[in-house]
This record gives sequence, structure tokens and C-alpha cells, in this order.
Amino acid sequence: MLLLVFDTAGPDCAVAVARSAGGTPEILARANERIGRGHAERLMPMIEAVLREAGISFQDLDRVGATVGPGSFTGIRVGVAAARGLSLALDIAAVGVGSLDALLHPVARTDPTGTAVAVLDARRSEVYALARSFADNKVVTEAGAFRPEALSTRLAGLARPLVFTGAGAALVAGLFPASDVRIAGAAECPDIADVAALALEMEARQAPSPFYARGADAKPQHAAMALP
Repeated sequence: MLLLVFDTAGPDCAVAVARSAGGTPEILARANERIGRGHAERLMPMIEAVLREAGISFQDLDRVGATVGPGSFTGIRVGVAAARGLSLALDIAAVGVGSLDALLHPVARTDPTGTAVAVLDARRSEVYALARSFADNKVVTEAGAFRPEALSTRLAGLARPLVFTGAGAALVAGLFPASDVRIAGAAECPDIADVAALALEMEARQAPSPFYARGADAKPQHAAMALP
């Protein structure tokens, strides 16, 4: 399976072409730019450049994937709209990958005990977070937006250690005794290879939909602009 995947939910614009190879994705080409804003202007040129580097055309693709959030309201819309558009134009499946799921992917199976927690700074005194048990990789705290103190309450009864990853990790880890926590990373965005791995594993049941986790800082002026 040939996959085109991109992440526009955070400050990076990242694109990759991957091929499934015995359960492990083979990245054929990739690009990543820290742009903050302007994903709509950079995404398609980056996609075209990555496809050229991989030596394949749009018609060769079997699937397209995009991060669906939480993250930047505008960035999420750009990525989801692009994935849906390419899916329709090329008549291929499209899948959506949660940004927090992708952040957890490299650490969620590394320890036999405890809980893996992905945390991103959501601004406005909140964090986006998702927690999975190391024992069975099941979600124990659903993805959402939380006040750090409220999240610490939700995590209080979960298995230790709490292994945090993501740019918001320190905001929550500091609320627990040092012996209970470990910080595995502080990335603001998932690695596009981890997004690709999840996009290849997923069943393509329906078109990707945005996951905002909370209301946008700026509301669209017309209801017709909103993605379901």
C-alpha cells in the first residue's frame, strides 16, 4: 500500500510518502517545515515535492491520511479538507490520525507497567491530553482539553509510572512526585513517520473529521465554511 500522509495540526507542516512493509512503514520521502501559520499555502507544494522525490504520482497512491487534531483550528481544517479532496479526486481511501495518538505511538509500548500520557500546550491555561495503559495499550483518559490540575486528578488513580511526552508534559508532570513520573519527550508535533504508521494500520471506515477538543479562538463567519 502506498500512502500519502501529512500533519498540519501544529506549528509544523510535515508530509511523507510511505509504503507498508510487513507491518512496518517504509518512508520513501518526507519533508518537514516549522512554519507556525500558512499551512494552506505550503501544503500542496510540499506534497508535490515529496511525491517527486519518491518517484511516484498521485495516481499511484492507495490511501491518504492527515492529522485531525487537537491543535490549530485553521491547520486542522486545512489538513482534513486536503485529505478529503484528494480522496475524492483520486478515488482512494482517506483516514484521520489523532495528533495525540501519534505522539504516543513511539512510547506507548516501551514499558511493561505504568501509563503513557501525551500532553500538548493548548494555551488559555489548558492542555490537550490522552493517556493509554502500557499493559494493554487501551485508552484510560480520552483525548480532550483540560486544566492541568483537572488532568492531574484524572491521572491520580492510574498505574505508575506516568510517562509523559509532548510539549505540555512539564506542565502536568510537575504536579506529581518526581518518583511517579518520567518525561520521554517534549515535541510540539508528532513525527510524520508515526502518523504514517498509524494511518497504515487504521481501517478506512469514513472520511476524516476534525477533532478540535474545544471551541476555536476565532469562529468562522459563515456556517457553510464549517467542516462536520
